[in-house]
Amino acid sequence: MVLIVYLNKQVEEERILLPADQHKPRKTVEVQKKKSRVINNKEAFKTVYLTFDDGPSQWTHEILDVLHAYDIQATFFMIGSNLDKSELHHAVRRASKAGHYIGAHSMTHDYDILYQQKNFVSEMEQTIEIIEEITSKSPNLVRAPYGSLPGLRNDEILSQIRSKEMKVWDWTIDTYDWEKDANEEKILTTLQEHVYRDTEVVLLHEKEQTLKALPEIIHFFIEQGYGFEVYQEAHHFPNNFLGDDQL
Repeated sequence: MVLIVYLNKQVEEERILLPADQHKPRKTVEVQKKKSRVINNKEAFKTVYLTFDDGPSQWTHEILDVLHAYDIQATFFMIGSNLDKSELHHAVRRASKAGHYIGAHSMTHDYDILYQQKNFVSEMEQTIEIIEEITSKSPNLVRAPYGSLPGLRNDEILSQIRSKEMKVWDWTIDTYDWEKDANEEKILTTLQEHVYRDTEVVLLHEKEQTLKALPEIIHFFIEQGYGFEVYQEAHHFPNNFLGDDQL
C-alpha cells in the first residue's frame, strides 16, 4: 500500500501583484499559502533543489511569483530556441536578478542532433552565449535533454564536455509532469512516493500543470523538513546518471 501524505488544507489565498514596470499586465497568480511554516527554512538538515526545464515560457513569470512568495531560489535549464524570443527576455533577466540559476538545456532539444550527430557541446555553448547576452552571467552547468543516459555514453562527447569544463546535472526525482495526461494530483502523488534522500533534485518543467502543483509541492517538502537551495557553482556536487565525478 502506498502511503500518501495529505497536506493540511487550511489555507489562505494571496494575490501576488508585481509593479507595472516589471512585466506586462497579465492574470495574477493565486498562491495558496499555509498560515504557518510557509517560508523556506534554509537551515534545514535536508535539502531539495527545484529545477525547471524547457523555459523560458509563458509560465516563467508565474513560476517566479510562486517561488518569490516562499523565498525560494530555483535552478532553471533553458532552451536556446526559447531564449531567442525577445518577448521572454524580461522573465529571464528577472529570474537571474532574483537569485535563480540559469543553466543551459541545448538549442534544439533534439536527440539525434545532440547525440547521434554529436552537437551536444556546440549547442550548449551557443545556449550559454545567449544566456550571457541576456543576463551578463555565463553558467557552466548544463542539463542533457532526456538525461545524460544513454546520450552521453560517448567518449568523444564526454571529452568535449570536460575540455570545456562544463558540469552536467540530472535529477533524483522525475515528477513526470511532462506526460500528456499529467495533472496536479498525479504530479504530487509521484513526488510523494519518491522522496526519501537527504538531498533531492526534482525534475520539473515550465508547464501549466506544474505551476498549479507548485504551491503544494513546496508545502510537502516543508512538511518533510526540507530547505530549498539553488545550484551554486562554488559548491558543485556530482549529480549525473553516468556516475561521473568529473561532471
